[in-house]
Amino acid sequence: LNAMCWRFAFPAKDAAQIPIWLLMRARIAGDGVNYLTPSASIAGELIRPGMLGAAAATEVKNTSVVAAKLSQALGQALFICLGILFVLQGKLNFLRGNQRLAGLGAALLVVTGVFAALWLLTSQSAVAAVIFNRLGPGLAGIRIRMRDYLLRHPGRFVASIVFFMLGYAWGALEVLLICRFMGIAMPAMTALAVEVLSNLVDSLMFMVPAKVGTQEAGKTAIFAGLGYAGSQGLAFGLIRHTREIAWASLGLTLYWLSRRRGARPVSLPSAP
Repeated sequence: LNAMCWRFAFPAKDAAQIPIWLLMRARIAGDGVNYLTPSASIAGELIRPGMLGAAAATEVKNTSVVAAKLSQALGQALFICLGILFVLQGKLNFLRGNQRLAGLGAALLVVTGVFAALWLLTSQSAVAAVIFNRLGPGLAGIRIRMRDYLLRHPGRFVASIVFFMLGYAWGALEVLLICRFMGIAMPAMTALAVEVLSNLVDSLMFMVPAKVGTQEAGKTAIFAGLGYAGSQGLAFGLIRHTREIAWASLGLTLYWLSRRRGARPVSLPSAP
């Protein structure tokens, strides 16, 4: 699902030239770097274009990473908003008024930040131009191509957001699977609530590398709040943390293998 999100972040003619397995490998490698480094989930984005090799032009690859990062942030924020409104409040009546407003506020803050970034990337105003000139002339090429992508392919950008939302919702199936092996009877709607709250915690604690402590503490609090034993939440958090570390290790291995084969790191395009 996440690889499909990235595929939609390319213009259609460029996406057709890139095999989906190559996007999957680069996604896993980037996620591994993001997970295990204290970079606020940025370092992994810098290595993704290099993982694609010569499958597309450098400028196209860099722009797709920016577009995918923005659509991922919007997808996660919208998933949290919808989860709070329709699952935690509507179906489970779980959150109190202030808690609901705090969660929605955090998600909407992300949405506001993403739209501000989109405005800077697409606006032709003098203010946006000054900001990008201060950030570095190499970003001018990305800005031009990002504007072209959003104006020519708005449907692909929306599809990328939708697929990212589906990717986050897919995590509820992992919740059900882990709970089944733990012997915990959990309804599907409650599993979705666990995933919504987990994403809310992750978005607030995104600076913590490898989710050290936040995974276990967050799941303990979430399970207790949903009426389960805190010890069950702790055990769940340890199991998921182990899975995430194994997945991140796979990503780093793929990145290492790619570097050994001679893949070069990404370089920002120069302004045309």
